[in-house]
Amino acid sequence: MSARQELDSYVSQLERRLRLGTLSRGAAILTSAALGATIVLVLAANALAFSQGSITGARLALFCILAFAAIFGLGIPLARLNRRRAVGTAEEMFPQFQQRLVTFTEKEGDDDPFLQLLAADALDVASGVEPTALAPNARLLALLGAGVASAGVLLWMIIATPGFLGYGAHLLWTGSHAGAAPLYDLRVSPGDATIRRNTDELITAQPMGILNPRVFLYARYQSTSKWEQVAMQPRPGASGYQFVFTGLPENVEYYVEAGARRSPHFNIRVVDLPSVKQIKVTYHYPSWTGMKDAVEERGGDLRALEGTRANLEVLTDRPLKDGLLVLGDGQQIRLSGGESNHYQGAVQVEKDGVYHVAALDRGQSVRLSEDFFIEARKANPPTISIARPGGDYRASPIEEVTVAVHAQDEFGLKDADIHYSVNGGAEKVVRVLKQPGEKEATGSSVLALEDFKLVPGDLVSLYATAKDARLESHTDMMFIQVDPFEREFSQSQQSGGGGGGGGGGGQGSDPARSPGAKRK
Repeated sequence: MSARQELDSYVSQLERRLRLGTLSRGAAILTSAALGATIVLVLAANALAFSQGSITGARLALFCILAFAAIFGLGIPLARLNRRRAVGTAEEMFPQFQQRLVTFTEKEGDDDPFLQLLAADALDVASGVEPTALAPNARLLALLGAGVASAGVLLWMIIATPGFLGYGAHLLWTGSHAGAAPLYDLRVSPGDATIRRNTDELITAQPMGILNPRVFLYARYQSTSKWEQVAMQPRPGASGYQFVFTGLPENVEYYVEAGARRSPHFNIRVVDLPSVKQIKVTYHYPSWTGMKDAVEERGGDLRALEGTRANLEVLTDRPLKDGLLVLGDGQQIRLSGGESNHYQGAVQVEKDGVYHVAALDRGQSVRLSEDFFIEARKANPPTISIARPGGDYRASPIEEVTVAVHAQDEFGLKDADIHYSVNGGAEKVVRVLKQPGEKEATGSSVLALEDFKLVPGDLVSLYATAKDARLESHTDMMFIQVDPFEREFSQSQQSGGGGGGGGGGGQGSDPARSPGAKRK
């Protein structure tokens, strides 16, 4: 290989090394600028609660910064780097070349015989100057490390979203909230709405993440072009703020501002619809209760037993098209009829809730009444107690013990029974209800202990039950203990007493046991 060819290869190595150094420096500048700009812009957007305007401005600024860094840190330096610039840089860094590289580069296309001698002379100097000296490995590694570190930190912020910096970085680079709830938000309800003319409409605003905001509502009525501002007031007994449009006569456009956050614009459309004059309610109680239907001529709130069907007759001041009963859970019940402006619908009373009368307008439900309550009352089981004896009882083997029970139920008793067992044997049942259907009853039975052939130490356990059409209750267990004849018995010592035998009497022994009713 000739000296000219060797020197040409050497100059190409210098150019490639300088290009590698320029590329490394430009990449480090670009990634560092991206990271630094992201942090600064997120801090600025955070001060403005990440409002839509601040995010849009920050993304535009980030684009400009990245474009500037890419052009001036990478694009222009690479575009300006050519063979002559690489040689000039090498001459500046290594003066011992004494312009030999420059002269060779300028004349390398000529047939000048002296170029061979010039190349040989330049090669002698180049033997002591490695091309890597133009961009040392240490510098390249440092630039590479800076670029990788900046890119890594930026990607971590965008993907892991740590704190408000990560949240803002993700929002800035992707335009989304990373699937999580916004760090700062302003929720306005009801948003767009349709209401009946001259009725009130409550607007609520819930700032989230915004400390001590001043919340304002801006409204522009259909008949004016000027925006009106009003301060929203804290909601009593709840978080957030509220404002009431009272008796709205026309359409209105509005939005809410809380600190640096601004909600979208919403519209309230006013329409002419009938008003509710009267609601008549007919209650059809469950058949098992035996209760007759009840009518409320001027009803509204529904209060009835679970399972009751409430038929509503709604009277309006003029014809109503597409009338609805709207329940609190969103369920809609169509109103039928219409003769003389009377409309019918039915609500099954199954749980507590609310409802209101509405009409469909352009496919949207428009409220015609205030909320009415639905109160579903649960059926209580019957109550029963052992009135006599008043607790655990001690008796002689030949005593006759009177057991009396008292039961009651709001829908009528079906059964009232005394259950007893001797020494844990088979349970026997004595029915004491005289007339099924009674709402209150007292019954009794006499247990002749002599018939059971008991001996001292034996036990008779007993309890009482009461049933209605659906539910059953029972008392706690109580005991009759058989004692020897030698014990003295006094009827006066036993609260509630025992019946029968001449020597009979007894005393309660376990005050912890109560004859009160116990639900199953």
